[in-house]
Amino acid sequence: MTLRSRYISLITVSIALIVYNIALLYAFANFNINLYIKIVSIVLNVPLLISALVGVIRNYQQCVRWVLCISALLAIASICYHIVLKYDLISKFDSTEKVQAFLSKYGAYAGIIFIVIQFLQVTIVPLPAAITTLAGVALFGFWPTFFYSVVGMMIGSMLAFYLGRKFGVKLIIWLFGKSAYDKYVKFTQGKDKIVLTLMFLFPFFPDDLLCIVAGITDMKYWQFFIIMLITRPLNILILEGALKGFSSIPLTGYGIPIWIAIIAVALIAVVLAFKYSNKLEKALLSLFDKISSKIKRNDKVKLKDIYSQSKSCYDKNNIIK
Repeated sequence: MTLRSRYISLITVSIALIVYNIALLYAFANFNINLYIKIVSIVLNVPLLISALVGVIRNYQQCVRWVLCISALLAIASICYHIVLKYDLISKFDSTEKVQAFLSKYGAYAGIIFIVIQFLQVTIVPLPAAITTLAGVALFGFWPTFFYSVVGMMIGSMLAFYLGRKFGVKLIIWLFGKSAYDKYVKFTQGKDKIVLTLMFLFPFFPDDLLCIVAGITDMKYWQFFIIMLITRPLNILILEGALKGFSSIPLTGYGIPIWIAIIAVALIAVVLAFKYSNKLEKALLSLFDKISSKIKRNDKVKLKDIYSQSKSCYDKNNIIK
């Protein structure tokens, strides 16, 4: 890095931290925020400023880039946090009943609004899919909710994948370097499709991040589209069918070990899928080959029957005299 670029980086970090502190102080003054959150938020300034100064003085390129990225994210997060608190957005959409009440205001356009919500849920807004899906089932019914959710989530997933491919790869290379990215791609090659497919089936993993991560891998657009075409409908069906059972498990008392066990099973399944992904992929390919060969064999048998029947029409014994 040149001396000029180092100074520009230091100024950018300083501006980002100023914005971060202004947004936080305004939120602290106007809203009732936990004391520990205030302390942690203020203390974060110190390591970032020290890292920025050391990186600029010593010309540690990667260190400066990391501090730039973190300070910018903190500034954006603090502004978003202030907006959420100001308009009380969490309490407006924290239950199925509230989402249902919000959708019912739009009458005939409620279906379009629900598609937009499912689209945003995958891309920008961190709304739990469980809440929005349950609200849709209560308002529209099972199959309309299924259709609306598939449309909204498919569009959102493809957009998130595009963002991961367009900007995520550049960001990873910028932060870690080209060699580190090449090692990552080599490490995940052949494992990404199986593991991501399994993770998309579980409702515990963040969909938006998974789609962006998929974009960072060497997966092609059509491969990701097929995975979404398989997993999204299944995921929604699982949510709609099993959500009532999940909603009956409390988040306190005896429900805590149950939730820990469910999440542990999901994580173990993902780890095993990653470890044995090559074997799973070979098993799936061989299964597809067997199915396709069976279909081809059946088609050949049918063609033989048709041919023998057509041939029998010209048999002398079948000719009407």
